[in-house]
Amino acid sequence: MTKIGSLIIFLNLILSAAVAIAAGTTVNAVVDRNEMRMGDTFTVTVSAVTADDLDIQEPRVPELDGFELLNTSSSTAVAQKLVPGPGGMQFETQRRKDFSFILTPKRQGTLSVSSFEVVVGGKVFRTQPIVIKVVNTGATIQGGSQRQMPRRPQMPGFDDPFESMDRAEEEMFNQLLQQRQRLMQQMQQQHGGGMPDDQFGGQGSSSTIDNPAFRSLPTNPNEAFFIGVEVDKTEVYEGEQVTVNWYIYTRGQMETLDRLKFPDLRGFWKEIIEEVPSIQFYEVNVGGVPWKKALLASHALFPIKAGTSTIDPYKIKSRVRLLSQFGMMQKPYEYTKSSANVPIKVKPLPVEGRPQDFSGAVGQFDVHATVEGQSFPVNQPLSLKVRFEGAGNAKLIDLPAMNLPAGLEQYDTKSDSKFFKNGRAYKEFEVLLIPRQEGDMVFPGLSVSMFDPGTGKYYSKKTEPITLKIVNNPNAPVGGSQRMAGGGTQPAATPQVVNKLPDVIMAWQPSVQGSLLARPWLWLVIYAGVLATLLVKAQREFGWGRRRRTLKEQVNKRYKVVDQALGKDDYRKVGAEMTNIFYMVMGQVAGEAGAAQKIEDLMTQIPPSLRRDHGDEITKTFEIFQTMSFAPDEMLGSLKEKSTMKQNIERAKKVISELISAKEE
Repeated sequence: MTKIGSLIIFLNLILSAAVAIAAGTTVNAVVDRNEMRMGDTFTVTVSAVTADDLDIQEPRVPELDGFELLNTSSSTAVAQKLVPGPGGMQFETQRRKDFSFILTPKRQGTLSVSSFEVVVGGKVFRTQPIVIKVVNTGATIQGGSQRQMPRRPQMPGFDDPFESMDRAEEEMFNQLLQQRQRLMQQMQQQHGGGMPDDQFGGQGSSSTIDNPAFRSLPTNPNEAFFIGVEVDKTEVYEGEQVTVNWYIYTRGQMETLDRLKFPDLRGFWKEIIEEVPSIQFYEVNVGGVPWKKALLASHALFPIKAGTSTIDPYKIKSRVRLLSQFGMMQKPYEYTKSSANVPIKVKPLPVEGRPQDFSGAVGQFDVHATVEGQSFPVNQPLSLKVRFEGAGNAKLIDLPAMNLPAGLEQYDTKSDSKFFKNGRAYKEFEVLLIPRQEGDMVFPGLSVSMFDPGTGKYYSKKTEPITLKIVNNPNAPVGGSQRMAGGGTQPAATPQVVNKLPDVIMAWQPSVQGSLLARPWLWLVIYAGVLATLLVKAQREFGWGRRRRTLKEQVNKRYKVVDQALGKDDYRKVGAEMTNIFYMVMGQVAGEAGAAQKIEDLMTQIPPSLRRDHGDEITKTFEIFQTMSFAPDEMLGSLKEKSTMKQNIERAKKVISELISAKEE
């Protein structure tokens, strides 16, 4: 009996120890492979498993000497199982949190990933260091270069419930995949042995290009995934719209998707048609091979200068499970893919036949001018609205010059514009005009010329004339109107003004009998003083006798305005002032009349050596500040940041200094 009791006590101690171990916490770090080539990536997974409801903080990343951290992610899982307890069998909850770190080696050799520190429930846990062997790009790796799924930490004394969950999930996915393949075979039989060659229309996106001029398609059926690009036109005019769509194709199961690089699209004005927040796959058939396809993004691009502009790659990294030859899903591996470069030939707008009133509108637009109201008080602003609307990028349209009638002044102008997903756009200018005299006046029809890239020709539009009835304004300031009261005469104050100077002079008389006015030399002094006063005022107004500022001095004075705007984070004013400086300097270098021309025309008039040595830098920096002046806020990005503005200003000052030096030589 004593032996049986001792045995029971011993078993209870073992059971209690097992429960105590189960209730503990483990932290471990594993990698998907220990050997790789230069340029490869690997994943370090730090896992914390606990049976208690404890707070698991993010790991402290060690000093990654020899590695570059590319991306991080985390996931959480909870599982339950029956374990023996003091009162019988009871549920034990296990919680696991995984932190994944994607790294790439920066040099060859045997490297070490140091210990990660994880705080769980206020207690610090450290992982063991991991040794990584990195060989040359072309070297052979023993055992192959395939990744292995990292083995997760397991609670001592327990089967890993998370691994069981993964196996069940994978088995369920394989069953669903087999069902989908059977359905695909049935559909192929219904279509006479095959699906259509390409099901690109309508299922995945509203941004479909019907007949693209360029399309890249997957050709390798064993490829994990493929980034395709479609472009509607590869040869356009300046300012003509190019529509580009990026797609992702896959034949496997994508577990992660990281957008490593969005296209820079330098040389284009970009308008977003669609950027999908979540990937929506649909089935397509490419060359008899079934793929899953999804839209990544759709943009409308408008080239801003002639030449060749390139649509650069869209780069994505993804962990994908591929289908084995036996119809089962394999372990996931990580791949990085990029879309193809697409060169776009940009033709300059024709010089021959270009009208004088062409203001940069490229597309098919209508223009309307309207005024709200029928009669307007004199000396009070009225609003004239000029609206461009049609197919193209209306945001790039400038307000054409207006031929205002006498008595009508232009006070201020503001604009509003928007680009729609269907390729149409509008730009509306609101012009504040101030009538200075009463009566009827006619605002003449506004004539504007535009360029139609479809026909390759310029065309003109003209608004209807608008009759303005200007009425008396009793609240207007005195003297604000040119209207005079009929037949009235000025008050009889003129003789007092005429006698004012003698009154003052008479105050100087020491006595009535010894008047100084009879002395001629006094009049000479008075006239000389008046003449000197007028000369001083004329010198101030017209700069007579003043040294003319050099171009460098004029530019430095404008730089002070730029610095003030920079201090106030007024990026619009920074852009406008720097644009004006470019125009002033380029105009001086090209000739006194050059400042009224376009920057493209000025570039053709400066010395060839300047174009050769600094032409690209002039164009790039000018485009930056021109974009800051009028581009929508959402398109500016980092250009609005003070640090970026400082860098661009210093960059512009260098090339402007070269232009000034060439002018002064």
